[in-house]
Amino acid sequence: MRCSGTRSGGGVEVDRRAGGSPSLLEAQLAVAVLRAEEAQRHLEERERDLQLTTEHAMDLQGQRDQLQGEVQTTRSERDQLRIRAETAEAQVTEVTKELEALQVQRSPVDREELERVRAELRAHEAVSRSLQQIVTDIGRSRSRSRSRASASRATDASVGQYLVGSSSRR
Repeated sequence: MRCSGTRSGGGVEVDRRAGGSPSLLEAQLAVAVLRAEEAQRHLEERERDLQLTTEHAMDLQGQRDQLQGEVQTTRSERDQLRIRAETAEAQVTEVTKELEALQVQRSPVDREELERVRAELRAHEAVSRSLQQIVTDIGRSRSRSRSRASASRATDASVGQYLVGSSSRR
C-alpha cells in the first residue's frame, strides 16, 4: 500500500512496505490538520473582511441616497427662489410704469404718491437683487462642492433678510 501527503515545501511519500512508521503517518496527519485549521482561520478572516466591506458599501449607498435627496431639495428651493425673483422683477416693472405715469401727471397730491412708489420701487429692486444673488449663490455652491450646507446657509440668511425687509415695509 502506498500513501502520499504533500507539504508546502514539496511532496512526501511513505511506503508502508518500505517500513513507514505509524508515527510518521501521525506527523503527516497532524501537519494536514494544522494546514486545514489555518485555511479555516484564513477563510473566517476573509468572511469578516467581506462582511465589513458589505456594511461599508451599504453605508455609502445610504449616504449617496441622502445626498441625492438633499440635491433634489436644493433644486426645488432654487426653483422657488427663481420664481420669486421673476415675480419681484415683474413688480419692479409694474411700479416703474406707475412711476412714469405719475411723473407725467405731477400734481401736488401725486408727489406724495410718487415718493411712496419710488420707495416701493427701491424696495422691490433690492428684493429682486437679493433673490437673484441667492439663485446665483446656490448655483455656485452646488457646482463647487455639491454641499447642501453652504447653499442652505446662503438661502437661510438671504431669505431671512428678504422676510425682514418685506415685513418692515408693511
